[in-house]
Amino acid sequence: MGILRNEFSWSKSRNETLQSCPRRYWFRYYGSWGGWDWQSDSRTREIYVLKQLHNRFAWIGVQVHKVLEELLHHLRKSKSLPSYQIVAENLQNRLRQDYRDSKDAKYRLRPKRFIGLVEHEYQLPVNDEDWRAIATQAQACVKNFYHLPLLNQLKNLDSSEWLELEELNSFQIDGCKIWVSLDACYHSNDQIVLLDWKTGKSDEADHSLQMGIYAIYASEKWKIQPDQIFLKEVYLATGEVREYESKSLDLEGVQKYVKKSIQQMLALLSKPEHNHAEESNFSFTKDITQCAKCNFRKLCPNWHSSD
Repeated sequence: MGILRNEFSWSKSRNETLQSCPRRYWFRYYGSWGGWDWQSDSRTREIYVLKQLHNRFAWIGVQVHKVLEELLHHLRKSKSLPSYQIVAENLQNRLRQDYRDSKDAKYRLRPKRFIGLVEHEYQLPVNDEDWRAIATQAQACVKNFYHLPLLNQLKNLDSSEWLELEELNSFQIDGCKIWVSLDACYHSNDQIVLLDWKTGKSDEADHSLQMGIYAIYASEKWKIQPDQIFLKEVYLATGEVREYESKSLDLEGVQKYVKKSIQQMLALLSKPEHNHAEESNFSFTKDITQCAKCNFRKLCPNWHSSD
């Protein structure tokens, strides 16, 4: 097995981390590197453990995405789905097991194997009613999936019409690797349809950057024109679907934004050609509301100085 190298790349989540706090960005993408190795120093290991944590809302998103991925693989093979009751019971059991594992801090020994929740790591006050509410939201997301009008179209797809399901892939912009993971993608008549599952309540946030990146990836991978790409955001908590035609997106503007973000990231590196980053080059956010959301607050000098 070759030596693992921390190669520079770009993703929407990487960009969002940098915009929220440059020091958080360093912790996540540089400070944690090698922390999976038990022989790493204690601080690197701690950063790596904290990197894997989810808050309870992100945790629900992860588990619902896993359930839908399994259901769509089943649908792709058999054009049918197991009963909602069976799926809901399995989901409930997963959530309960995750909760117990996190509360027992199993993630500290095997951070990639067991879910770790920020609420447990930092002993945040969350009452039983709030925990039940988040589990109920997860169940509602899966139940609404079973009632989506879109599901009838998915059931009628041939196996060959499915293109991707939760696969991590990439393309390049100016020689930089751009990571993407489509929740689901399939052929429909002369179009390619991209699905993006949302487990939170629908909001007015602008997701045109994410949709644009998906569209550029699809256009390059399958050698099709943007007007043949159709994107759907599915808000599972409510059943609402927002649709985008790729030709309506500013794909040139998306590429310009990504290029500018890449240059911003590279400018912070002490040795860009080696993707080497010095912690001191990464400043702290001035938006203290971001600190309360950060996995790394217990290691952050800025957090402790504000206590």
